[in-house]
Amino acid sequence: MTEEAAGAELQRAMRSHAEGQIDAALAAARRAIALAPELAETHSYLGSTLITRKRRFVEGLRALEQASELAPDDPFIRYTLGWCYEYVAHELSPGAAPRGLPPRRELYRRAASELHACLAAGPGPDLRDDAEKLLERIEVGEVGAEEDE
Repeated sequence: MTEEAAGAELQRAMRSHAEGQIDAALAAARRAIALAPELAETHSYLGSTLITRKRRFVEGLRALEQASELAPDDPFIRYTLGWCYEYVAHELSPGAAPRGLPPRRELYRRAASELHACLAAGPGPDLRDDAEKLLERIEVGEVGAEEDE
């Protein structure tokens, strides 16, 4: 029953998000986690929303890392964590490492590692294509080429 209630809260979060009510979406996601902390999808949703909508990078990455620990073989969760590591690194100024975050180069390294894990987990063709493209950009230096100082 708690997983069902948590699923309903996650759906509420997604509806609120679609309506542009990000704070309500985050509150619903947190309620879902309180009901069923073992559901990786909810941690993943919370983390990616904190990062992309609130720029709360440290908290968002923690939530995504928790999702990955709960579901290490889920290619979508591994992709989301990799993409968010890359997103955070891209958003930081060269040389910037706000408290609680590793340097940009380390974020890019972690992004590549998660994308490799995504590919190893056997994603569908669309997710595989997205992961391969982002991984190639990271590995050939199109992103993250600036020196951390």
